[in-house]
Formats: sequence, C-alpha cells, structure tokens
Amino acid sequence: MKMKTLSVALLILFISSSVYSQNRQRQNTATPPPVEERVKTTLEKITSELTLSKEQQESSKEIFTDFFTSIDRLRTSGGRPDRNKMDSISRKRDKEFEALLTAEQKKKYVKIKDELFSRPRRVNQ
Repeated sequence: MKMKTLSVALLILFISSSVYSQNRQRQNTATPPPVEERVKTTLEKITSELTLSKEQQESSKEIFTDFFTSIDRLRTSGGRPDRNKMDSISRKRDKEFEALLTAEQKKKYVKIKDELFSRPRRVNQ
C-alpha cells in the first residue's frame, strides 16, 4: 500500500512539474513592440542613413507597416512560423522599398538592411 501511494505521489509531482515548466517557457517569450513603434524606429534609422525625401518616407511607412503586420500575423498563427513565408514577406518588402530609392540609396540600404531587420538569436542556457 505504501508503495502504491508513493508511486502515485511521484507521478503527480512529475506531471505538475512538467506543466509548470511549460508555462514558464511561454511566460519568458518577449512580445514585440507595437507595429507603429517598430515602423517609426525603422523609418527614423532609414531616413537618417539614406536621407529620404518626404514622398519616400510616406511610401516607406506603408511598406513597413504591411511588412511588420504580415510578420506578426505569421508569428501569432500558432506554432513556429514558416521560414519560406517569412522570407517571401521580406523579399516583397525589399522589392517595394528599393523601387522607391535612387541607385546611391540602394547601395546604402543593402549595407544597413541586415542591421535593421535581423533579430538577435537567443542562446539556450
């Protein structure tokens, strides 16, 4: 009888620790800032680096708003986002944005693009 009680107690302990552990992992995921804030930050950086005109800034705002909204939609759809879809959205952003730029601005954009849109990788501890 003692062995059966001990076994049940250990099973309950194991299950509860697993559930607690999974909940803590979800709590530790960072939520990105709102789309408007990310667009503003991106435009500030790009405008200063590329010296965009007012027309370029307005068009860029639409492009980056669409980009961040689409990426967020993929991330919140559940599970791990499809890398091909994310790459496709990024290529669309680049194509539309580069169409606004002069040749000199395109060269500068290629250099700063990785810095702007790459996410720091989380190191597993």
